[in-house]
Amino acid sequence: MTNLKNFTIIIPCIRFNDVRQTIKKIRKIYKNIKIIICLNYLKSSNKKLKNVKFIITESQSIAEKRNLSVNLCKSKYIIFLDSDAYPDKNWIESASKFLLRKKNCIIAGPHIDPPNQNEEEKIIGLIKKSFLITMKPKLQKQNNEKPQYVSFLPSANWFLHRKFFNSMGQMDNRLLRNEDWDFVYRMSKKNFKLFYSPRSVVFHENSTIKHFIKKRYVYGFHMWPILKQLNPENYYFFLPLFFLLFLLSFPLCYIIDFYFLIYFPILFVYLTTVLLETLRWCYNIKSFFKMFFVLILANLSPGFGILFGFFDFFKKK
Repeated sequence: MTNLKNFTIIIPCIRFNDVRQTIKKIRKIYKNIKIIICLNYLKSSNKKLKNVKFIITESQSIAEKRNLSVNLCKSKYIIFLDSDAYPDKNWIESASKFLLRKKNCIIAGPHIDPPNQNEEEKIIGLIKKSFLITMKPKLQKQNNEKPQYVSFLPSANWFLHRKFFNSMGQMDNRLLRNEDWDFVYRMSKKNFKLFYSPRSVVFHENSTIKHFIKKRYVYGFHMWPILKQLNPENYYFFLPLFFLLFLLSFPLCYIIDFYFLIYFPILFVYLTTVLLETLRWCYNIKSFFKMFFVLILANLSPGFGILFGFFDFFKKK
């Protein structure tokens, strides 16, 4: 039987309203589990919640908020959860058996779409299931795969030993995004592994299309601290930038005679792929047109983010 006293849930966020519903939904399943919330703003009226500790910081870094929380944590295991996610039944129980067997590694679970979404949320959720948007979508956005070792899963749903997290030097406080990618990369260099637990499910809320596109842009904007590392797997993240630069190279068709023979076939293949992915996931005609254009915007926004982030990053340097 899982001893819940050995676990602490750690949630970084900006303000209490970001995590209010998450706390309520956790408490429906786990009445007394310890929760640490690190945030930037908190009213005094919200401080008195049983077994909930609040840490107030000026930092905007998710990595630093997690590190601060772990420093005040005394439990054997820690759980990283996003503020817009909440657990399914047997969330901790299904992961704990792997924690006992798989030492010195992360147990990561999928973060799937919640039930009862509105139309915009449903469209965003379906788009995230496309390989054009999400790395390893079958592992992240579904829970039908078998338990296995994987190279990476995001920290929206992580279980790990507190001592192991500290032994790795915690997360890099300087990173505003991609702190989990950096942590797993450092972990893999020491031959530690990440294990996928398909039954350790959380429901990850989706927002508006505008918020989704903006989030993709911000994701790319803060990518350069990761991209400058000599990690072969980082080359995957250059794809949005390279494709954006390719699209912006259209004027070369008027300068170099043969360039249109390269440009338009590649563009055709891309649009055909987007079309097929849209047909794969759409559920009616109305959703088809929305998903088609949102898929394209979601591909381009991190490219713009990386492009503008390049000038910002090296300007600071």
